[in-house]
Parts: sequence; C-alpha cells; structure tokens
Amino acid sequence: MTPAEYQALTSPKLSHPARSLYQLYLQHQARGDQTQALDYPVLGKALAVQGDGGYRYRVTPATLTELIDELLAVGLLSLLENPHPQHYHGAVFSLPLKRLQGLVALPSRQFAMHPQWRPDAQFDGLARLCGLLDSHIDETELGEFIAYWLGRPEVFENQHQWMLKLVRKLKNQRSIKRVSAPQPDAGYQQLPAKADSGPSKRAQQMMAEALRLNADTPHVNKQEDCGSDEKDS
Repeated sequence: MTPAEYQALTSPKLSHPARSLYQLYLQHQARGDQTQALDYPVLGKALAVQGDGGYRYRVTPATLTELIDELLAVGLLSLLENPHPQHYHGAVFSLPLKRLQGLVALPSRQFAMHPQWRPDAQFDGLARLCGLLDSHIDETELGEFIAYWLGRPEVFENQHQWMLKLVRKLKNQRSIKRVSAPQPDAGYQQLPAKADSGPSKRAQQMMAEALRLNADTPHVNKQEDCGSDEKDS
C-alpha cells in the first residue's frame, strides 16, 4: 500500500465497508494497477458477514454501487470501462493511487524521543518540500533537538512526524540567524580614509638628509635631488 492509498483510505468520507471492499478485494485481486471486471455477486459474498443462523451483514447491488461511488470520490478508483451506466457490474477500474508513490512509507508506529534517534534517508526530500533548501544538520543542532524532546517523554510521534518537527526547528533557527546577521557586504565596506597626519617618518628623514646635502653642497640642483628622493620612496 502506498502512502497515497493510506491517506485516501483514512478519509472520514469513506465508510468501513468501502475500505474493506478496496483493501480485501479490489486491491488484492487487481492485475497491476487495474481491476478485473467487477462481479457483483462475488463482491456481495466477499463483504457478507455470517452469523448464527444467517447473515449479520449483507450488501445489495445498490449498496455496492454506493460503496464504489465512495471509492471514486476519494480517488482510489478511476473508471476505465462500464458496459452498464446504471451500475458497475462488469466495469473495469484503474487504481491510480497504487502507482503514486509518496515521499515516505506508511506511517510507522509512534515512539518517544530517544538518544539514538536520527532522521532517515527521506529527510532531504521532506526538507525541500517544506522550503528548507539546506537540510544539512550538524551535531549541535541535532543534539539540541533530541535533548529538548527527551525532556518530554509523554510525546509520541512516528518517524515522519519527528522529522517534520526537526525541519520546523531548523527553519525557525535559520530564519532568526538571517534576521540578526550583518548585511552580506558589511565585511567588505571601505574603511574611512585616515586623516592626513603629515609626512611619514621615512619621508621626514629623507627631507632632512636632502637639506643637509644642500647645505654642504650648494652647487647641487635641488630639483634633481627631489626627483631622486621620489624614486627611493
């Protein structure tokens, strides 16, 4: 049984006899995802419940038609051939939900959180479906999640529901981090220019040396000395 079939079978719109008809006969006797031609007398016998001295439950042809209408309404059946428009005796149906594989297997039994719990291989797909594109989990995030629910042993969920809780926690945490984080360009902003504090120490030394040379050798061309200093700097 696929998850899609399970979801349809648990619909409150479906009666118990209709569920039994699908699970115990139509699905079981199907060839692949297509039923055999429906035989009302055989279906009636399959659904009948015998009791002491007779039948405790029996279905009429009209009731069978109503049960099949229920299955059609929730999508478990799709009509392919029907030689008699007034009823479905001899009709052939497809089972569209039988070939529709869901995200996860049938819901497993519920259990309380335990220290060894881990999300399974379906987690990435579930996260993307819920809008969490980065489904990576580090040990700190997982440990916090497990520790939180270990403190609530009265909560029982199945594997799928625990993974949903983890996805919601991650989405909430990462949303908060994005809001509180600095803007992406903050680390690349140009620093304000430093105020001009005058020539550097090296430049001052060079200028002092040039003045000394000028004083010692009056014939030296000052413009050429400045040009030389510019190259050294």
